[in-house]
Amino acid sequence: MTLKGQKNHYNIKFLSGYGISIKQKDNQIILQHKPDPFSKSDKEEWFVNNLPYEKLVVSGKGYVSTDALLLIFQKNRNVMLFIN
Repeated sequence: MTLKGQKNHYNIKFLSGYGISIKQKDNQIILQHKPDPFSKSDKEEWFVNNLPYEKLVVSGKGYVSTDALLLIFQKNRNVMLFIN
């Protein structure tokens, strides 16, 4: 519910396209995606305590590590998966 005169603001990361991945390495969450198969991949690495996103939305082809999901869920962050 939005308060009168204010907007809802969520820090959402939308991962879509080809080659999406969410994985964990050395207590860091690594987010990677490519808008299409011929472009260079965008990669972000965050310690889970510093993750600036409240929600991660995943749509496309790729994989998500269960270890990364566990770490993300322990910090009360949400992950939404849309399967085509």
